[in-house]
Amino acid sequence: MAKRTTGKSKLTPQLRQRLAELAREARGLVYGEPACPAWGTSFAELEDDAKEVGHEFIRSIMQQSAEAQAARMPQAALTSDSGEQAMHAGTEDRTIESESGGVQWKEPKAYLPKSRKAFFPSEPSLGLARGRGPVAGGDAQDRASGNEAAVV
Repeated sequence: MAKRTTGKSKLTPQLRQRLAELAREARGLVYGEPACPAWGTSFAELEDDAKEVGHEFIRSIMQQSAEAQAARMPQAALTSDSGEQAMHAGTEDRTIESESGGVQWKEPKAYLPKSRKAFFPSEPSLGLARGRGPVAGGDAQDRASGNEAAVV
């Protein structure tokens, strides 16, 4: 299972450079030609425009990441803490409201045939510290019974 190192930045110099290039491109999309706001636009307005674009960018990264993670669920994630092997049972639409807007994806579902329980493999992530819940589901009953495993 992959562990995230809290506080370790992923903003390499190369990533910062690419983000600056994306910002230049976004300015053109937001303001048209000549890729800058009209003379006299206040800094507060510039900030509001940047926040709006930034929050959509953040929301898009989270949504794409959640979709990609859900699509790559490893077989090992279908084993409960007690060792029972879950059977894949399709997907379920999932939405989490973030500070940047709603994030939606198809969450994998599974079923534990022996214990006859729903099984949503997950681990706390994507905002759990702020009380939002895990990326790949799991309900309170599953967490309380210990019938969950981690999705990487």
